[in-house]
Amino acid sequence: MTFKCFPLLLLVAACSPYDYQNGEFNAGPVDAANFPLPYKGVGGETSVNGYRAGAGTFTEIRAFVNGAQAGYYSFPFSDRQLMLQDLPDGGTPATNVYPDKDPKTPIAYAFDPSPPNPFPSSQICTPPQNYTYDPRTDDMPLNEQDNIFTQLPFAREVPGIASTFEYIPVVAEVAVAAAGLACQSIKSEKRLKQVLGTPPKTDRLLLWAIIDPSSGVYRVGEESTRLLPDASLNPNYAYGNVVQKWGWFGQYYLAYIDGGYVPYDLVDDRYGVPLTVHQVPRMRTQKLYVPRGVVLSDAVQCGGIACQPGQVCAGASCQTCQSSGARACPRNFQCGTSGTVMGRCNANAQLGAGYDVLQYRRASLDFTPVCQVWLYTASNISGRPRSVAELPKSAAEVEDPLAGTSPAKSAGPPVGATPRPGDPPPRYIYCPQVD
Repeated sequence: MTFKCFPLLLLVAACSPYDYQNGEFNAGPVDAANFPLPYKGVGGETSVNGYRAGAGTFTEIRAFVNGAQAGYYSFPFSDRQLMLQDLPDGGTPATNVYPDKDPKTPIAYAFDPSPPNPFPSSQICTPPQNYTYDPRTDDMPLNEQDNIFTQLPFAREVPGIASTFEYIPVVAEVAVAAAGLACQSIKSEKRLKQVLGTPPKTDRLLLWAIIDPSSGVYRVGEESTRLLPDASLNPNYAYGNVVQKWGWFGQYYLAYIDGGYVPYDLVDDRYGVPLTVHQVPRMRTQKLYVPRGVVLSDAVQCGGIACQPGQVCAGASCQTCQSSGARACPRNFQCGTSGTVMGRCNANAQLGAGYDVLQYRRASLDFTPVCQVWLYTASNISGRPRSVAELPKSAAEVEDPLAGTSPAKSAGPPVGATPRPGDPPPRYIYCPQVD
């Protein structure tokens, strides 16, 4: 027996808006209400009920590589990953693709990847005749075939307990061909298997971080605010719809930030009954350097004079700081009480504050979008602490044995505890750079 929905009948149960749809239709955007907060963006809606899509934003973090400006996006490791301590031999089980025994990395179907680029150099699918994409009228470009995902980043919600998540934004690549297919004709794994069968996985891993599809994604220097306080157009305003890529999950479209391929090593792990040796992928990392402390930038201007690093402007003159009053330090800085920061505004290490140093750009053969966080000491200049503008801008500067920087791995904040001011930054983060 077949049931259909008739709007004029009173006794109708659970009519779906898709009951009249047939085939591989576009079911709209994925619901990001249950996404972990880091994947909703800064300022994203924390409530699940009555979720406001697109309230959050993702902004590229300014960093430096080999003395030149760079940028990266940041996503956290899960608590379960960070609970795994580094081994004495330098091994890092926290970077196992999945920390569980018998790990099963979710797959994603990538159409016509061309390594080292996970996307085709040109689209191979067949668009409609004489077609030109118009973003004002088309809900998707019909001259592309977007990739297919099989898992979403859900958080675990338990009443009375803080939300937790185990999502790891890494997928195993399954390469498929779009030749002979109408563009966007495949929007789900189910349909893909009907058309292309069950293609095998490649040996490649990808960092594809799924985000709220309604949230804006911005590069360094771009802003989401269209108008300035004087009602003029903000010259740094951007729509925030260029960086992210688009894909499909069960006929729903989604957005993700592409971090590229993740290099890894296969390491032995023992589990099962009887105890058996299995090989599991362990992601390689690059170092991300953060200074242990900084002083207020030398950009502070006072009566046309640039104050020395760490000084404040009070009474129309540059002065040392005090813990309160007119000479108090700006927010996120404290007034030093001893040593070289005595009377100078300073702050503990802050990951993502705009002065991080990465080892490699995405174009490098050694690049990986997984970062191990290291702390270093910025040596003094002329007996005083360095300003933010004077910090090292390359890994070579930080690693110079004559520089006295003493780089060391971050110990991370206490596992499971609420972060507190002054805690060291996490030991690892996902740090995708986008082309």
